[in-house]
Amino acid sequence: MVKDKPREYDYNEESKNKNESKGDILNDEIEDPCSGETKSQGDIINEDKDIPITEKQIEIEGTETINNDLQKKDEEIQSLMDLLKRRQADFENYKKRRIKEQEEYKQVVIKDIALDILNINDDLLRAIDAASNFSDQDSLEQVHRSFVEGVLMISNRIEDSLKKYGIIEIDSINQEFDPSLNEAVEIDMSEDVKKDTITKVYQKGFRLNDQVLRCSKVKVTKSKKME
Repeated sequence: MVKDKPREYDYNEESKNKNESKGDILNDEIEDPCSGETKSQGDIINEDKDIPITEKQIEIEGTETINNDLQKKDEEIQSLMDLLKRRQADFENYKKRRIKEQEEYKQVVIKDIALDILNINDDLLRAIDAASNFSDQDSLEQVHRSFVEGVLMISNRIEDSLKKYGIIEIDSINQEFDPSLNEAVEIDMSEDVKKDTITKVYQKGFRLNDQVLRCSKVKVTKSKKME
């Protein structure tokens, strides 16, 4: 018995049938809702593809793009303005805080200086009182010596208090004359010196770190050359 030969599947035939089926669908006539005419679906699709983009549509799309860009720029500008206002407010607060800190620091320094001066003034008043109340048994020399020692002690306390704030005496005696630190109020000649030397201080000078608060008033001795 001879079996029937299996039928070979024709892919070309199936593809042809599909294309014919698709063509039948495109050829189906329907009523165009815009014009009321009866047209095939294929004609309507082709008409949609062939619709040209008018200048009006291009103008509308361009305007929308510009408006969107402008809106983004406005948002960026507003964000930067808000940031600038915050920075300005922070800076103003910083200035106020610094002014307050400086004022508080100044008050502390004034308080410390005032306390030192008051303590020194107490010593000065005690020295005056001691010099005023002496007995008949005390000699004038003893009273004078006691008063001088008291005043000298007060002077030393003043200079010690100044050192606390970085104010120190300019070392002038027996030093070479420096016009940036000293003021010559007297000049003489001597064979004992080889260069301009300060031999006497009439008024002490003081400086704060590298800044001269007051120059020393001094006597300068110049070298007298041997003939």
